[in-house]
This record gives sequence, structure tokens and C-alpha cells, in this order.
Amino acid sequence: MKKMRVMTAGAAALLAVCSASVSAYAQSVIDFEDGNYSFVSMKTDDGGDASVLSVVDFNGSKQLKVDVQDCANVPKVNFSINQLLASDDFDKVKTIEMEITFESKDGATPIGWAGGAIGTQGGEKSPAWAQTSWECGEYENPVSEVTVIQRKFLLPSEKFVNGTENTDMLLMRWGADVAYNMYVDNIRFLDDSGNEIELAIEDTADVAPTVTEAAEAPAETAAEDTAEEAAPEETTASTENTDGAEVPESDEKTTSTTTGNTAAAAAATAVVISGYAVAMTRKKNK
Repeated sequence: MKKMRVMTAGAAALLAVCSASVSAYAQSVIDFEDGNYSFVSMKTDDGGDASVLSVVDFNGSKQLKVDVQDCANVPKVNFSINQLLASDDFDKVKTIEMEITFESKDGATPIGWAGGAIGTQGGEKSPAWAQTSWECGEYENPVSEVTVIQRKFLLPSEKFVNGTENTDMLLMRWGADVAYNMYVDNIRFLDDSGNEIELAIEDTADVAPTVTEAAEAPAETAAEDTAEEAAPEETTASTENTDGAEVPESDEKTTSTTTGNTAAAAAATAVVISGYAVAMTRKKNK
């Protein structure tokens, strides 16, 4: 009976620690692990591609898939900030950061050059629109490396204004020659000090089912890490309004859900083993 109580307590500890880990990461990073992308839509005006959105298993995790229908058009992936952040946290955002990956649809043709911009709407600047360009260079493989891109608010007038309706972020890739899919993951909103801003994603009962993708991208490589090999396709440059070049910082602060859960499980397992050992010792002493 005593042994069963120890094991039950240990199992409860394991569940509690793992649950806390998942909750902690979900609060500040949009990783799409819950399958929810209700805050994302496609903007199709002015040549925007009618891309198909879904959440799929890709490269070892769930990611937002942008199935581009016409590679000559610009996919404009719209994120509703009103559904992602508390309205009194808008003006805290200094940087928006995310990971992107590309794959050619035929699985053989190299991706080629990739570049685009992250634009935002909802600041004081008239017409309340500003953007940061990004460039990944020339990809020679059908599946690209994971690249970190950023949108930095360099001018106070560009920053979001608290409580502003229709505050949006737009991810775009310029027209390409190769039919491709784009994957988005680990979106973070950072303040002036580089700290992650807590999310306030609205719960939704209409969460789309996920799909398993056969293709897998190479191991994740942040822009700063790839600089050691001096490969242009592995280095991302962000340009504020196309003036000057900035190399985004590495994504060392982001801890994946898998990594967090593994550490939590290890800690909780230690609790179970320790409790079991104590129980057995007491039994022998009696």
C-alpha cells in the first residue's frame, strides 16, 4: 500500500511538472503545437497569393504551413496582433522574431533566392504601415535551413499603439521561380530588453486538424550560427525599410517544447525513483 502511494505521488509529480513546462513555453512562444492558427489569415489583395494555411508535422514539430498556389505571386500571411497580445502590451513590442523554412514542391528543385519583408500596421506612423525586409540568400537544396528573421521597430512612431483595432503583422516572400511551401514556427514578441512578452491568445474550439509532412528540413540553424561557415544561404539579413543591413541575433533564448518537456520529465522521474527508494528502505528497517 505504501509502495503504491509513493508511485502514485511520483506519477502526479511527473504530470504536474510536464504540464507546467508546456504551459510556460506556450505563454510566450507561438509554436503551433496545439494546432491553433485561428489568428492567421491570407491577405489576397494587390497580388497577394491565395495560399492555403494549415498546421502540419514538419522537421520534428508542428509548424504553420503556407501552401503557396502561385510562386510568382507574393504570399501575404496576416497575423492578428489583437488576438495574440493583451491590448495594453502592444506598445511594449520592440522586435518580432520568427523561424521560416522553405521546401520545393517537387522535392528536387533547389529553392533558389528567398527574400521578403515583415510589415506591421497599427502604429502612429501614417498610414500606420512600416516594414523590415529580410533576405536568406540563395538556397541550393530543395529544403532550406531553418532561418530566424526579425521585424525591428526602430522608430517610436512605428511601434504598436495600445488598444488599436486591426493591429496586424504581415509576413511576405517576394515572387519566386520555383513552386514551394513555406513553414513558420516559434514566433516571439520581444520588449526593449529582449524579454519575451506574454501571449494572450484567445481560446478557440475550432482548431484545425494537423497533417503529417513526409519531407524534413535539415537541422535548425540560426543565422548567427551559420556565419561560421560563411555560406550566404545560411545567413539572414534584416533591413529596416530597405536602408542598411542588420544580421538578426541568434535564437539561443528560445527553448523548444521538446527540450523543456525532456528536462521536466527527467526531474520528475528522479522524484519517483527517490520516493520509491525511501519507501523500500523504510520497509526493510521495519
